[in-house]
Amino acid sequence: MVYFGAEHISNTVYREDIKTIQVYPEDNPLGYPFIALHSSEKLEFHFDIMTNEMETYSYGIVHCDHKWYTDDLPSNEYIQGFQVLNISDFNAGFSTMFDYVHYSFIYPNDMSKPRYSGNYAMIVFSGQDISDKSSWLITYRFMIYENNVSVNSVVSTPSVISRRFTGHEVDFDIGYKGFTIYDPMKDINVAILQNMDWTSAKEELKPIFIKQDVLTFDYSTGENIFDGGSEWRNFDVKDIRYISAEVAGIMKEPDGYHVVLRPDIPEGKKAYATWADLNGNLLIKNDDASDSNLEADYVWVHFQLNMPEIAEADVLVEGMFNRFQKSQDKCSYNRLTGAYECQILLKQGYYNYRYIVRDKFYAQSDLSRTEGNYSATQNDYHIIVYMYDRNRGCDRIIAVKADASAR
Repeated sequence: MVYFGAEHISNTVYREDIKTIQVYPEDNPLGYPFIALHSSEKLEFHFDIMTNEMETYSYGIVHCDHKWYTDDLPSNEYIQGFQVLNISDFNAGFSTMFDYVHYSFIYPNDMSKPRYSGNYAMIVFSGQDISDKSSWLITYRFMIYENNVSVNSVVSTPSVISRRFTGHEVDFDIGYKGFTIYDPMKDINVAILQNMDWTSAKEELKPIFIKQDVLTFDYSTGENIFDGGSEWRNFDVKDIRYISAEVAGIMKEPDGYHVVLRPDIPEGKKAYATWADLNGNLLIKNDDASDSNLEADYVWVHFQLNMPEIAEADVLVEGMFNRFQKSQDKCSYNRLTGAYECQILLKQGYYNYRYIVRDKFYAQSDLSRTEGNYSATQNDYHIIVYMYDRNRGCDRIIAVKADASAR
């Protein structure tokens, strides 16, 4: 049994040579990391390490509370089987310019299964001790849920007038007839995710009305309002022999292939335009490969956003490929070209991305100047209902509801 202190868990990579972390339902690379408790559903975990040396690493899961702090339950309470297992599926990249070793595993499996629902952290580490944080390579959030209550939700234009044309309001009721909730105001917490971006999540939401068998979450002061954003920019590098619509040129250099995207312009002051996107997601793919996990190469992707320099702010590129981390891929301003520029090493595939402005002093993010915010934008939303179980001493997930804003 391994005990943790109150360690806050986020989607984090602890080494720069680790790339392309993906967590999704089995055989569904565009899905999100939710599975039902005691079901046949499984999650696939994938990542690359940029080396030609194969090493053995381990992984283990840890139960967390609704705020993503590890709780103090002993592992044998919430896991049936082993908490820690070795990663046995790893192979070197095949016929690629960049050396890498691809690691993958599936959870749950015959050796380890969760007993409880809730927030879980998958920890990939080296050595023998999962509690030794210095050995961590990756921490990644995933959710195991039950279907104990019903969630009736609607995504609409906000009731706050100033955000009516730029945002989405997520209103919902929780029906719990036949299910016991002792103290809804204390025991129930709800999180809402937009496009699986934990950095913009609305968390620890409480009901504003408690009626018989129904909890109502219908705020009038904006706690459940998200910026609408815009449809995501995209590019296709599934085949580096051909130039796709979003690519200006492809060059083979001694340090690898360089893919130069067509220059972008700010969308914030333009009228809303619609096109198909993946809501920030990505798909790893080499069109000529039988196994893209091993045969997709890495390429240098060059981004360029033509716009005047913004004082006391950074411009960053973000998406699921960097887990929406606001400090990962910062652009530099080139005064000769009058553009923000960035170069990122990415695995072949199809990517969504966007530019975001980050204030240097207040750590506030703003899409309005680079992408715009529109209530007509389509986004994916997930409502996660947590209940503190007084007998078990931990938070359970008693329902998850997926919803989408209408075009």
